[in-house]
Amino acid sequence: MHGEREAGARLSEVAIAAAYDVSRGPVREAIQRLARDGLVVVEPHRGAFVQRLGRQDVEELFEVRIALECEAAALAAVKMTAEGLEQLRRMQQQSASALSEQGNGFPDDVDLHGLIAMLSASPRLSALVEQINTELRLARSRSGSTAVRAAIALAEHDELIEHLAAQDPEQAALAMRRHLSGALANTLVLMYAP
Repeated sequence: MHGEREAGARLSEVAIAAAYDVSRGPVREAIQRLARDGLVVVEPHRGAFVQRLGRQDVEELFEVRIALECEAAALAAVKMTAEGLEQLRRMQQQSASALSEQGNGFPDDVDLHGLIAMLSASPRLSALVEQINTELRLARSRSGSTAVRAAIALAEHDELIEHLAAQDPEQAALAMRRHLSGALANTLVLMYAP
């Protein structure tokens, strides 16, 4: 997730087990879980490798992400509770504080998008958002990691929260679309610029 292993790098069970002083069983299980999450590719008779997302893969995953998260934002706007809105604002404040202190991106434990999906009150939609964002995690970690994009994303989150607070599903969905389109453009520049 933090780029310690390059995309396409082989993952050696033996080396990882030795590095963490554990047996190969837990390492094998962890690799299988990462493969299920789309972060690792296991090739028969060759081994496990860090997922390598091509430009087309990233664009396709973002297309699905945009569709799902725009719908989640629209549903959350309609179903928003005072408690949910307070959670969003508190999380946004955490992001703003972390950005001003660190200056280089959002903390890993702050997931406004996951919270919005949860506030849509649609468990299936929320699970799908989580699944697609897990697959995109390698690309997403780079998108929000620059101070400039993080500051822009913070302002976009503010706009989105205001539309959610106003219980305006159309504007919430549009704000989410603009935000994620910006995230896609930034990700593509960071990952594939010459």
